[in-house]
This record gives sequence, structure tokens and C-alpha cells, in this order.
Amino acid sequence: MNEDKEKLLQYFEDMKGLEESTRDYYTKVSLDPSVDNQEVKDTFERISNDEQKHADIIGEIPNIIRYTL
Repeated sequence: MNEDKEKLLQYFEDMKGLEESTRDYYTKVSLDPSVDNQEVKDTFERISNDEQKHADIIGEIPNIIRYTL
């Protein structure tokens, strides 16, 4: 595998990690018992779910890179 392809794969692995970290933060807030506002908790839960979707999509990109580039 060439160096450019390796860099690209690493970039998407890093991106996936960022999405997962962000997801974890939003999940933590949505479950935090000290947050009293249910609307805020629900919003953070939706954002957390969206971040998981982003991580899933980004997680597929390395496969595309490996098998098509």
C-alpha cells in the first residue's frame, strides 16, 4: 500500500475516533442526572445518535479506499 493511501486511511480512522468521542460526550450529557431539563437531554441524545451514524459512515470509507484506490 502506498504512503498516500496509508495517510488517507489514518485520516479517516482519526475522524471516526473524533465522531465516537463526540458521541460519548453527548451521551454522557443526555444521561447526566444533574441535567434537569428533559428537552436538553433529549436533544443531546439525538445528537449522540447522529454522531454514531457519522462514525458508522466514516467507518466504511476505509474499506472503499482499500478496495478501490
